[in-house]
Amino acid sequence: MAGPALVVAAVAVALGTGFLDMAPGSEAEQAASPEPRLDGSTPARAARGERPEASEGGPRPRVVQVVPPGGGAGPRIDGDEEEPPARVLRENTKLRGELSDLKALEAARRRVARRLAKAGAIYDGPLRLGAGGLAWPVGGSVVSPFGQRWGRLHAGIDIAAPTGTVIRAAADGGVVIRGPVGGYGNYVCVQHTARLTTCYAHLSRFLTERGRVVRQGEPIGLVGCTGRCFGDHLHFETWVGGRPVDPMPFL
Repeated sequence: MAGPALVVAAVAVALGTGFLDMAPGSEAEQAASPEPRLDGSTPARAARGERPEASEGGPRPRVVQVVPPGGGAGPRIDGDEEEPPARVLRENTKLRGELSDLKALEAARRRVARRLAKAGAIYDGPLRLGAGGLAWPVGGSVVSPFGQRWGRLHAGIDIAAPTGTVIRAAADGGVVIRGPVGGYGNYVCVQHTARLTTCYAHLSRFLTERGRVVRQGEPIGLVGCTGRCFGDHLHFETWVGGRPVDPMPFL
């Protein structure tokens, strides 16, 4: 009977001294040990700002890609920009060329206005207005009309025709300008009355002389692409009272 009594006494002594409370896995150790979190950190590490470390062989933190607002891609690396499509580059080149041509023609038109003013009324024939009033200088379709273009005036109509096509006087009149004029290239103007003059630009060759009186339909030059132009055509203008107007009502 002494054996069991000694065991009971030993257990009581151990409980009284707290020896059993500190044994691994006891409730006291679990209370003292911080409770683990879902991200693998402990409150003590979180308080110190430490990041949880992935255990060897365990799952690693997932890398999340941050997408800028609007869902667009992040900033490009230098040299990674995409070039505009070739079609856009071609259109931009064409538009810049046309604007440059209009500027050149505008400057030439001021010179024409001064020369017409000096010429005076060399020939004063009847003025015929309306459809059929003037003869078409060449046979062809109108590929560019009269009017404003990118803030500048296209002061005539462009009539498609191949190089070498004969250009004919739209009406009886006197040749007051014959020669190169800036962006117009080889240029002829025929004055029909004190107020009406027709002009023909981009000629490849002259078939008349300044001061000559020509009749309606008489050859005065050949179609070409001199001066500033994109292809063979006749640029045809009508001037009334010293300023260019739309030729279509006269044709």
